Amino acid sequence: MQARIELENEHGYFKISDGYDFGDEGAELDRSPKGIFSTEFTTIIVSGSFQVGGYVAGEEVPVRRMTFTVHLHDMGDGVEATVSRFRKMWGSPVSKLHPVTWRYTSSYSGERWLTILLEKELLFSPERDWNIDGYAKAVVSVVALEPRYESQQLEVTVTNPSNGEHTLWVPCWNPTDQHAWPEWGLKPNGTAEFSLPDFAFGQEQTIDPKWVPGFHDDRMVVTPAINKMWSVMSERSMDPYVASDLSNASGQMGGVRLLYSIPPHTGTAEDPIMLPVIIDGPAGAQAKFILRRFWSAESGLE
Repeated sequence: MQARIELENEHGYFKISDGYDFGDEGAELDRSPKGIFSTEFTTIIVSGSFQVGGYVAGEEVPVRRMTFTVHLHDMGDGVEATVSRFRKMWGSPVSKLHPVTWRYTSSYSGERWLTILLEKELLFSPERDWNIDGYAKAVVSVVALEPRYESQQLEVTVTNPSNGEHTLWVPCWNPTDQHAWPEWGLKPNGTAEFSLPDFAFGQEQTIDPKWVPGFHDDRMVVTPAINKMWSVMSERSMDPYVASDLSNASGQMGGVRLLYSIPPHTGTAEDPIMLPVIIDGPAGAQAKFILRRFWSAESGLE
């Protein structure tokens, strides 16, 4: 099974591997790249005084560091031209480094990607003039601040069909091996109140050990009547509410927020979980559901 690997941003594009071939841009991935496959992690073990063994307190997941070598070929306008285009894509230290999309496409799992940034300079160590050999060899060291691969996110928009209160349904599934955190974009189209699903899927005790699994099987979070667009985030490191006019949306919610992720391997495209959304407001009011999908590896794990 062969994979296609591409590097791309607004400053350049290179297909560096496509089975045993590479793209017309002139950059060819060498053998034995490091750090491009599984996401690195370390299990955190805690043990007390006089304790035999220990217990798992979580996992530490560092940024992803990758090192790979690329052969930059003469494609008719000289090796220097290919080197220049490759350098331009990455940007320059002190001036500005450019984020680059590392896109890995396999016949098994389709397209997944990382956003990478140079960690240090492109390393060239030619033994002689690279025009003699017809290519230059560059060692590339990068970091991905989000170390997990990402695939196409799920987006579903529901619209209030007429004035008043209506219950609408959002199909949802998480095929990945990672927790997926719902995001919502609320567009009141005047003034509207939204009730958003925050179902626990048995995860209550990750929030409070005293909560019984099933306690939040049908939890809904209700906004006040709003007349500005709101962004609502469940991921715990993000602001839970942001209003388009930057007013105090979180204050209006009185500390109530979305708590739960969609667990790994929940639902399927053929048999999705149906999430209710209640909109009480004018016709045309909308709720947009977004579920970003992350994976711990470049392919597989479905």
